[in-house]
Amino acid sequence: MTAYTFLPWLRRGIAGGVDPPTTDARAGITVDLTVTGEAVRDAERPAVAEIHRRVQLYGPGDVVGIDRRAIVRVEPRDRTTNAESNYLPFVEFYDEDFPWRYSPRNADDFGRLAPWLALVVLADDEFVDGGRLPEGPLPFILVPDFAVLPPPEQLAPWAHVHVNRSLTGDEVTDDDMTAVLPRLQAVLDENPDLASSRLLCPRRLQPNRAYHAFLVPAYESGRLAGLGLDPELTLSTLHSSWVQYDGRPVADRLCYYHRWYFRTSGTGDFEQLVRLLRPRTVDARVGNRDLDVQAPGAELPGITELGGVLRLGGALKVPDTALTDEQQAEGQQYEDWDQPGPHPFQQALATFINLAETYQDQAPNADPVITPPLYGRWHALTGRLRTDVDDWVHELNLDPRFRVAAGLGAEVVRARQEEFMRAAWDQLGEVLEANRRIRAAQLAREVGYVFHSAHLTPLATTAPGRALAVTAPLHARLVDGGVTVAHRVAQSRIAAAPLSPAMRRVTRPRSKLMRALPFTADRPTRDLVPRINLGEVAAAFPRTAPTGTVTVERLEAALGPNLASTPRRRGVEDPVSTLPTSENFRIMRPDVIEQGEPPRPGAFDSPVARRFKTGLSDAYAAFIEADEVSQAPEPEGVQLAALNTATLAALHPDLTVPRRVVHALAVPERFRPLVVADFSEAMAYPVIDLPMYRPLVALSGEFFLPNLNLIPPDSITLLETNQRFTEAYLVGANHEMARELLWREYPTDQRGTPFRQFWDPSTTLPRANETPDQTRERLRDIPSIDRWPPGSALGSHDHRAVGDELVLVIRGELLKRYPTAVIYAHRAEWLPSGVRRPVELPEGVDPPSAMVRPPLYEAKVDPDVYFLGFALSEEEARGGRTPADDPGWFFVIKERPGEPRFGLDVRRTGPLQVWNDLAWPDVLREGFEHIDFDRTGTRTLVAPPVTSEKHTQHLEDVALTWHARMNADAVAYIMYQAPVLVAVHAGEMLCEQPEP
Repeated sequence: MTAYTFLPWLRRGIAGGVDPPTTDARAGITVDLTVTGEAVRDAERPAVAEIHRRVQLYGPGDVVGIDRRAIVRVEPRDRTTNAESNYLPFVEFYDEDFPWRYSPRNADDFGRLAPWLALVVLADDEFVDGGRLPEGPLPFILVPDFAVLPPPEQLAPWAHVHVNRSLTGDEVTDDDMTAVLPRLQAVLDENPDLASSRLLCPRRLQPNRAYHAFLVPAYESGRLAGLGLDPELTLSTLHSSWVQYDGRPVADRLCYYHRWYFRTSGTGDFEQLVRLLRPRTVDARVGNRDLDVQAPGAELPGITELGGVLRLGGALKVPDTALTDEQQAEGQQYEDWDQPGPHPFQQALATFINLAETYQDQAPNADPVITPPLYGRWHALTGRLRTDVDDWVHELNLDPRFRVAAGLGAEVVRARQEEFMRAAWDQLGEVLEANRRIRAAQLAREVGYVFHSAHLTPLATTAPGRALAVTAPLHARLVDGGVTVAHRVAQSRIAAAPLSPAMRRVTRPRSKLMRALPFTADRPTRDLVPRINLGEVAAAFPRTAPTGTVTVERLEAALGPNLASTPRRRGVEDPVSTLPTSENFRIMRPDVIEQGEPPRPGAFDSPVARRFKTGLSDAYAAFIEADEVSQAPEPEGVQLAALNTATLAALHPDLTVPRRVVHALAVPERFRPLVVADFSEAMAYPVIDLPMYRPLVALSGEFFLPNLNLIPPDSITLLETNQRFTEAYLVGANHEMARELLWREYPTDQRGTPFRQFWDPSTTLPRANETPDQTRERLRDIPSIDRWPPGSALGSHDHRAVGDELVLVIRGELLKRYPTAVIYAHRAEWLPSGVRRPVELPEGVDPPSAMVRPPLYEAKVDPDVYFLGFALSEEEARGGRTPADDPGWFFVIKERPGEPRFGLDVRRTGPLQVWNDLAWPDVLREGFEHIDFDRTGTRTLVAPPVTSEKHTQHLEDVALTWHARMNADAVAYIMYQAPVLVAVHAGEMLCEQPEP
């Protein structure tokens, strides 16, 4: 948690030594200087002079404007129209010493230092805009009555330094500035952005009123300078800019450095609004409404059971366990309205719907019949209904409650068809053009079948050489056995030339050359490549040396049969390894060999012999290897039949045409596998992630949640998702969208699921290492309808988890005013006293989902009803009654932590135990607009009980007292508004069940 430190004021440089106040228009400091000179003559004494001067400093009279960049924040924001009336307006400066930098004062006996400028807030009728005069550097306003401005002698408590670090350790206050200031400097050295300065306006704002905030000079010299007048005309350095005196120039004018506008709202702040919320158990009628089914029309029999009334549900329902036994029994009767089934109404309805399929197989009646839709027919591949089946298709279509829900989904699509179709066409991209090209490619594939089977395949059998030559231009792009066909041919006897275009042109049967050469029917040109492959034909005669030239071959022949019979690759008769061993083998110079000892065979070689044999073996191996490398390998032939088979397989139209076309198509990625798989046209469907509860609410909030009006204002309660309604509604929407896509000639098979999102999950954060697409998929409410298992029941297709989820319902002004409030579920724990509280969370780390769960999704019904869904069941959230049971979960509403705010409560209902309870009536007398410390008296805290949640805070707050000589840091501490948090246990919003 961020720790704040407030300092009453801060000065840097020579301004810290300013002289006590004088009547001068400027502040100053006294400078004492001793000047010592050298003696001119040795006998003279050195010259010494004492200089005493008063040096004037820059002050308010020298400031005629403020750079807007010096201001980092104003509160309320400019042009805000719903500001809290119980908070104080303020302005923040980047430089932590800015409010006191040009102040002509020094600190008083109580350690307070007034700033050189002030923040005043005026209503529309309390001033008149004066504009800007040519001679004046600043704009000004005319204030007829200065009584609407704060007390001029009490500006010091409303300016302070704010540090986003603790400078006092564990202590709440620390008067030892010699220890605090070095810590402040260390913080600023680390990061200058961690400190700032702030000016507050002590005015109590009124609700529903417009205000203008002005940053004005606090001293008369600053006012005169801003109006283009001589600052020396002021009575004294310390004279206030809004205290009148005789001869005051343009007395009612007040210049300003900066201004902004805001308006307060009629409601209170976050704390006041959250205290208005009351946990309630919801009325049992919420979530269902009566549906008259006595006369359904179309000559269908009515439903007369239960008085001819069924209960039409909505997206939410009251948890079953939150109802009394009588309410549950009554609800079960309406749930079993068709038992034992099938009901006559269902039989007649199924027959009526099946007429559409029946008339496909027989001539229709002369009098045309319009049948109701069979919702989900394309997704489930079902054209007829049966009354002896109870899967989701039949339950949805034969139960009036769910047909109504599906009809609402269809109506939503009909009402917004143009919007949805625009989105569909936008997503389609180039699919239409791609389909046109696919159809052309399908024709190309059929033509390729003919060419491949009627020409290439027979050619490979009757003339394999000609077939290889025909496919030669593609050999470099075809792979066979890990190498290209071109490489395999180039390394064979055929090489590349016989298959080249030039060779094919030359060897055409009807070319002039072929007619001139002796090629006949017995010796056709198509046999040329196979004969080259077998080595029977060469491209040229072997090269021979001219007559008389000495070659190695001729030399060998001349040397006789002994040399000719000696293999060229044997350098010696016996290998080195067969040489005898010698114990005294040495290498000697030729001239001393006769004097040496003859070699003596032995059991081992001498070291010299071993080295000699090793060198000899290496030299022999190198000679053999060099000889082998020098021999050019003899090219071999290839298997023409196998090579042609592999080539023709790679050139089959089923492979080449789709691959060529698909890679050139601008098709959305999700459609590409479908096209590649069977090379058929892309049957696309759009993905519309619009939360579909919104268009349903636009039709009527009663369709979304029947009897919504029975949830009272300023209440917080719990409901449960009605998955069967959600699925039926989305099936109806997707069914109608499929019909619309077909009608608009959209390329579709009508089995896609464009709408899978009912709730709004936009505020849910992604998980670690999760892509945006994965997050969207995880948060969708249903899987694709065409993937629902056959025979599965309606309501069993929750894409997130099995079972209904709890939904927190908040009705009131709180979230309307504070839409960024933090709401989450917080695990409870039992205390020894037998009461529950939110479990304490570890600091510095994200809490695990077992302790804290954020909302999965949300919804809103205007003007003031908010719904937040959680991955919690009713039983899990409620918990038990005793410490031996599960403690359950709290639902927490928390003001979003952020920038600090200052103010007081509107009113206080209990004793003043902590400063956060301080209210405006405690410090402001009736009829006054500004806090006046001389009139507020002293305020002290009352100790709360030790068991109170305020006890710990009281131990810190008791170090401070509200009194007339308060310092700015104490004022900031007391009036700081900590973020408000309220926690309501789920059991308070659900009916307590009787003990078993």
